[in-house]
Amino acid sequence: MSVTSISTKNKNLLWAISAGRCEYEGCNKELHTDILTKKKYNSAYIAHIVADEPDGPRGDALRSKVLADNIENLMLLCDECHRRIDINDVAGHSESRLLAMKRQHEERINRITAIAPKMTSEIILYGANVGMNNSPLSYHTASEALLYDYYPASIQPIELGLKNAPFTDDTDAYWVAEETNLLIQFNQKIKPRLMQGNADHYSVFAIAPQPLLIKFGVLLNDLNNVKVYQKHREPSTWKWQRTSPNIEYIFREPADKTKVPVLVFSLSATITHDRIQKIFGDNASVWEITTSGTPDNDFLKTETLLSDFRRTVRHVFDKIKSHHGCTELHIFPAMPVSASVELGRVWMPKVDMPMVIYDANKEKNDFYKTITIN
Repeated sequence: MSVTSISTKNKNLLWAISAGRCEYEGCNKELHTDILTKKKYNSAYIAHIVADEPDGPRGDALRSKVLADNIENLMLLCDECHRRIDINDVAGHSESRLLAMKRQHEERINRITAIAPKMTSEIILYGANVGMNNSPLSYHTASEALLYDYYPASIQPIELGLKNAPFTDDTDAYWVAEETNLLIQFNQKIKPRLMQGNADHYSVFAIAPQPLLIKFGVLLNDLNNVKVYQKHREPSTWKWQRTSPNIEYIFREPADKTKVPVLVFSLSATITHDRIQKIFGDNASVWEITTSGTPDNDFLKTETLLSDFRRTVRHVFDKIKSHHGCTELHIFPAMPVSASVELGRVWMPKVDMPMVIYDANKEKNDFYKTITIN
């Protein structure tokens, strides 16, 4: 039990720098609101890292008195965590460990509260079944990815996906139902906001078959203030990384440009030309975008790579149209989710060729036609 009277100045300062939350790692409990009744009251304990008495937890003959009312030696804790460090598991909570907890918590609070007041973003979650797998999207993981550039504009995301859809993506019913649902929900939940002409920012988190992601991108278009996120596998996060391998996009043109125009994206996996021949025979002019490295489903780590992808696609669309005119362009995609959305966003409805989008499915024995975008 503390025998030191903590100064009012340090009590107030500790509450401020901890944001009124328990500083124990992984706890973060609000200490000013009852979790059940939601009534306001003070449930916090101010704990000493080095006890204020030499015989206390982590006490020291010389330093205990010196640090007794030092803000660097004080932690704001809930009752449970206070008991954990001072009674139940003193040996497991060294001075260095508690100092690290305090530093990490207060640095996190400082970064969050440093976000400019106007940097709010509406979170959009769009998910559709991929094969037999449901779309693993959550507001919590999305809001974590926003920090420390934006903070959520609302405690509820804008959700567009069908709940518990009974269809799988190897049926025609799936594509009709999912595309119709996407259009209806987009027109109800997002389009009215965009039509108001405001400067709202939107953060997009999407996992769905690539034709639907491309369609979603077309609806969003690139005139609106949108940031698209990518689900990374290593590390497992939606947050854009600061660095990535040195990768460039490679654009390959067909020798014969007089046949049916096909655009292949071999980014997350390699699409061999014999798979295109299953559908078109020898009557296809195959254009291709791939990477300087081996195609990989986790290569797209940074926003810079996504921006480079947008520029590459814009150039390729113009190049193909210059040879084939406004006939349909057949799209065979194997690429990350964020690239699929951005492909749709950079497509210009009044300028670019209509897109016929294919999806790979084992039940259909490889690629088959799904969605047409005019």
